[in-house]
This record gives sequence, structure tokens and C-alpha cells, in this order.
Amino acid sequence: RVGEITGLLDEVFMRLYEFFAFEKKIREDIRAALRYPTMVIIALSIAMCIVNIFVIPAFGKMFASFKSELPLMTRILIATSDVFVGYWPLMIVGAVALVTAARLYVRSEDGRFTWDGLKLRLPVVGPLIHKATLARFSRGFALAAKSGVPIVQGLAIVAEVVENAYLESRILQMRDGIERGESILRTAVATGVFSPVVLQMVAVGEETGEIDQLMSEIADMYEREVALEVEGLGAKAEPILLVCMGVLVLILALGVFMPMWDMASAARGGRAR
Repeated sequence: RVGEITGLLDEVFMRLYEFFAFEKKIREDIRAALRYPTMVIIALSIAMCIVNIFVIPAFGKMFASFKSELPLMTRILIATSDVFVGYWPLMIVGAVALVTAARLYVRSEDGRFTWDGLKLRLPVVGPLIHKATLARFSRGFALAAKSGVPIVQGLAIVAEVVENAYLESRILQMRDGIERGESILRTAVATGVFSPVVLQMVAVGEETGEIDQLMSEIADMYEREVALEVEGLGAKAEPILLVCMGVLVLILALGVFMPMWDMASAARGGRAR
């Protein structure tokens, strides 16, 4: 639409090519960074299924022969295993129903707005999505401003480019503020989605009349930050996975070995008497 309005279709297509090439590289880098964590999660899920179906029931039968009260952790593990073994068909049906309901909700207008806002606050990947989306906005707005499109019209067009309902509402909020006569900086501050550094650059661009150049630099900055964060994505995910694995192993170890320790202590006490 910007190319049609300004007659600069060749430049618009070149920018689109550069942008899609950047997005393609980022997607490939994200897949590579998440390959190991994904394999760990799958292996951990399979291991938990095996433990709940085979290992814990076997220990449960052995512990039942003790005829003594089991520790709380052990009782929780056995109860969880019993539910898993006895109701796994219902659990699968419930999971499928939950996923289907969530997907239908996300496709609705309110659901999409809620999910797009939630994505920006997710740990690890939230800031990455936020910066990538703002890079897309900044690049589109710079191109519109450079092409001579009025700011209000340019914001309305670029709002459709970000493909995030939450940020789209904030960009349209900027457009409404500018229509009321407010400055670009003031409307950008009111959105609450830009960092202080970006706001300073917007202020400089507005004062010098070079908002297109400054927005292009903002897009470059966001794209560099996205590339750096993607490179460190795997390093951020690995400690979280290690902590989760450690907690699960600790729970299993305490649940299984605490009754054995109690039995051993009771046996030593009996011999001492």
C-alpha cells in the first residue's frame, strides 16, 4: 500500500526482500537454538511417562508391604501415578479439548488481543518477539515517512504490518494522539512499548525533521538486538531446563528413598534394642 501511494514500488519491494530475508534467517536461528531444549523436553516427557506407568507402581506395591505410614512426598507420587495410569485416556481427551478451545479462543478478536499481549511478557522469548515486532513497525514507518506519506496515514498502514493485535492497538493509539495535535514523542511515550533509548531517538528525529532516518536506525538497532538474543536463546533455555530436571529428580528421589531410609532406620533401631 505504501508503494502504491508513493509510486516507489521498486524501493518497497527491495525493503520487503531485505525484511523477509532477515525474518527467514531469524527463524532458522531460532530453530537451531531450540533444537537441543526441544529434544530434552521430549526425552523428559517420555521418561516421566515411563516412571509414572511402570516404576512408581512397582515401588508402590513394595511400599504397601511395609504396613506403615508413608512420607507425604511418596503418597503424592503414588497418587499421581494412580491417576495417570487409571485416567490417561481422559487426560488425552482433556488435553486435546483444551488445546482446541485455546486455538478457537485465540482466533477470536478478544482472544488474539489477549494472546498477542501475553506473548510479549513470556520469559526468554517475550522480549525477542517484542523487539522483532517493533523492528517491523520501525522499518515500515521509516519507509512511509521517507516516501512522503502523512504520519497519521502512515501509522494506520504500518499498524497492519506488525501482525500483533496488542501492539497494533498501541500504534493506533499513537495515530489518534497525533490527530489530536500531540507530538510523536508524547504519543510514543503514552504507548509504553518503547525503551528510553528509542524515545530519545524519536525526540531527536522529530526535532530535526529526520524522523524517517531515525526510525530506520531504530529498526536497525532492534534487528541487531534480535539477532544477538537469538544467538543466546539456547544458553538462556538450558539453565531453566536443568533446574526443572533437578527439581523432578529431587522429588522422585525423595519420594522413592525416604520410605527406604525410614525402614532402614527402624531396622537399626530394632537391632539396637
